[in-house]
Amino acid sequence: MIKTNRVILAAALSLAAISATAATIPGKGKGSMPTFTNVTTAPVVFTAKSQSWSNPAFGDMGWTHHSGWGFITANQGQTVTITANSEVKGIHPGATVWYRGATELAGGVTPVKAVKAAPATDTTPAVTAVTGVSGVAPYDYVLDHFYIQNGNMSKIGAMTEDEPAVAIGNLVMKYVIHGYDVDGNTVNDADLKPKKDNVAGKLTLSFKAAKTGTYMFVVGGFNPDSNITDHAALNNIAVSVKVK
Repeated sequence: MIKTNRVILAAALSLAAISATAATIPGKGKGSMPTFTNVTTAPVVFTAKSQSWSNPAFGDMGWTHHSGWGFITANQGQTVTITANSEVKGIHPGATVWYRGATELAGGVTPVKAVKAAPATDTTPAVTAVTGVSGVAPYDYVLDHFYIQNGNMSKIGAMTEDEPAVAIGNLVMKYVIHGYDVDGNTVNDADLKPKKDNVAGKLTLSFKAAKTGTYMFVVGGFNPDSNITDHAALNNIAVSVKVK
């Protein structure tokens, strides 16, 4: 598939996911998602499948539950550096960071407050009910089971996947940065931001925090080497974060 078609397909899939799918907890069943702060120094081992950050089976989008997820707390102006080292030769990490703002929705949409339906009276017009609840959704939720690596994702009045579904608020994932390990990689895709440091299996992303708050990030595999034949296996990727 040529790059133009890949971008179009990914965009179509992401729009379908955002409009039709409930919020999910990416770390469910894999343990808690670690929170990195300026006092967190020890690396944390994430587990991810070899094609989880960009999988051709889903229009080259990322698979939520096949990837590893974490949080970073930072103050405005601090520099955040994420380093991902694959413990398996032939795995190339990819990563994306989003800001989990309480009020800023992707596309500049203003959060809404839930209101109850009300019939018209002699002095007031009818009110149409707005689903969902006001405020921000819990940070450990994301949209759908796959994600776009290089864009915003948001949902007004997000609902859980529980039965019955529960309204959890407005879910906001505002894109910050993304990239992947291109050293020894057979794919060099400018849209996905190849990062070269002459060490195969290692990826470093760095950004300055534009706002004080919580940043969510994902780490997964992208275009593994030919020696990786079991694409269903979970591979260890050691992740460290510096905030200063």
